[in-house]
Amino acid sequence: MDQGASTSLGSILVTGATGKVGRRLVAELLLTGHRVAIVTRSADAAQTLWPGPGPETRVADLTKPSSLGSVCDGIDTLFHLASYSPRPDEPDIYEAPSHWPVTAEGTANLMAQVAQSGIRRVIYLSSIKAMGDRAGALGRPADESVVPAPDSLYGRAKLAAEHSILDLGRTTGRQTAVLRLPMVYGLGDGGNIPRMVKAVAAGRFPPWPRIENHRAAIHVKDAVAAAILVAGHPETAGEAYLVTDGRDYSTRWLYEQSLLALGRPVPRWTIPLPVLRLAAGIGTLGERLSRRHMPLTLDGLGKLTGDAWFSSAKLERDLGFRARRTLETEIPRLVGAMKHGACGDP
Repeated sequence: MDQGASTSLGSILVTGATGKVGRRLVAELLLTGHRVAIVTRSADAAQTLWPGPGPETRVADLTKPSSLGSVCDGIDTLFHLASYSPRPDEPDIYEAPSHWPVTAEGTANLMAQVAQSGIRRVIYLSSIKAMGDRAGALGRPADESVVPAPDSLYGRAKLAAEHSILDLGRTTGRQTAVLRLPMVYGLGDGGNIPRMVKAVAAGRFPPWPRIENHRAAIHVKDAVAAAILVAGHPETAGEAYLVTDGRDYSTRWLYEQSLLALGRPVPRWTIPLPVLRLAAGIGTLGERLSRRHMPLTLDGLGKLTGDAWFSSAKLERDLGFRARRTLETEIPRLVGAMKHGACGDP
């Protein structure tokens, strides 16, 4: 099946439009001729991103229901991406207290407004964190049949937001669907992958143990394409979809690919895992005492050595979705951009 939308989306509203994924969704929608409005708390932020002709700006705050009165007027399709975005230096970004009032309660506030509007479809870009870390550590790629059991405030807030949206669909007959994203790459110099490539380039990333863990990922442009594809198919109503690029990546593979793209040899030796655990333990203690972010903690080491393995077979089976990009091409692109002093979009 062609990945183009089969149903007209009409006028579109995007929340979280100034975020790294949201701004790319807005750009794609504008590029393909859609009429787009965005919800933001700061008109200035939107003006900075779109200084010329761009989306209509609607100023509102999801945590303040009184500000949402006319935000849905004249809209057919809502792409909901808004959530709390912690500062990168916060010690535990997944337990930041603001996740609940912004992501969970804010979504419930917005859905109450949607219920009174003419919006016909709502597509929510969620996260695999709504399923919990154990879901991706089953020794096989997890699918949508795994019962969500989030183990962080961020994940619980995301799952609550999913429930608000899918409940709206069940009670009103609207098309509502959820897309759960894993690690997203293609975000310029932001995100885990560029940070890792930069660390390898600077010699700050140690020769990594040969551990074959499995982590799913998706390029931001493929995530955007999946969201638009789902929105265009009414049969996706009430469904949740995992979205990946169809590959799984180990930290060791990412380390080796970064070295190869940099034109450097792969060391024959590796740092023993117990040594990394000791360093991570020291980092965890230092983070607790100083309340400052440390480069390696036990939680971070767990992510680097553990699995977050998911399958998007359902989305491929139902709608013919196939990602067009992988990290095999993204890492050399990142290295090339670094050498030219930029890490922008391809």
